Amino acid sequence: MVDWEKTRPMARDLLRDGQKGRFFRGNLHCHSIRSDGLLEPEEIVEAYRDAGYDFLCLSDHFEEEYGYRITDTRPFRNEDFTTILGAELSSAPWEDRNAYWVTAAGLPADFEPSDDHAEAIRRGGPLGAFVVLLHPGLNNLTLEAADGLPGLEAVDAVEIYNHNNAMAAVPDRADGAYMLDGLLERGHRLLVNAGDDAHFGHPKDRFGGWVEVYCDHLDPDALLSSLKVGRYYSTQGPALRELVVDGDKLFVETSEAYAISLTTSGDRWQSGAERTGEPVVEAEFDLTPFRGSYCRVTVVDSAGRRAWSNPVWP
Repeated sequence: MVDWEKTRPMARDLLRDGQKGRFFRGNLHCHSIRSDGLLEPEEIVEAYRDAGYDFLCLSDHFEEEYGYRITDTRPFRNEDFTTILGAELSSAPWEDRNAYWVTAAGLPADFEPSDDHAEAIRRGGPLGAFVVLLHPGLNNLTLEAADGLPGLEAVDAVEIYNHNNAMAAVPDRADGAYMLDGLLERGHRLLVNAGDDAHFGHPKDRFGGWVEVYCDHLDPDALLSSLKVGRYYSTQGPALRELVVDGDKLFVETSEAYAISLTTSGDRWQSGAERTGEPVVEAEFDLTPFRGSYCRVTVVDSAGRRAWSNPVWP
């Protein structure tokens, strides 16, 4: 890893932001028997811990039929694994054509319900939550509808990949990039998220999409602080090792990949290297075409798995 502070004092390390620490692996979207999942909360925490994760937000549905409760995972924390309290909130009754759902990671255990669904979403941020718009493709939520959605201003990030939907639940509805890029193009300052949405209903609905959060220690509040400022990346497997802006240049270093690309809307895209089939681990991009807009990095490995950076605003 390059010490950018010494080699280029004016460079901005977007993954670490000058902080000391390490990456912690976590999932912000899954469900237990306390809502529509099939396993007890303790079993789910144990499964993620055994799979090599460092933290988990068990985001059970906060709905009347499930008793309007936050699943309390605090008893399952230890020095090597922690949990973030949270829930999945809906913006409207589920039968509403333009309903959307969010994970609010970081809610208090005594979070109060509201007759106004969107008002509950709006309360999440001021209470310390990191709010992620989930699986917009699940009900084919249109970008045009999103312009007028109540509570959307409270959203911090968009779920670009939903693993459960990709593997079985609704296979053509796993990709949220259309909503992410559409909202970014409209000027929304949003981050990126990948999650499982695991219900433990079939063997392939878990451990397929996660975040790697850079933090100085494993603590729920510290993790939330890093999430809110974008000190993390989302992935299905590939690693983002460096993401550094130096003037008009963006330097990217990854694990072995098939391709590293920089994209945005329209025709402003760049490929990091010719795709010969040989592994690539780094790329350099010119940010000049993206001035006044945004761009983001996508890494694809030889198995087709992806990693996504948060947006860069040159």
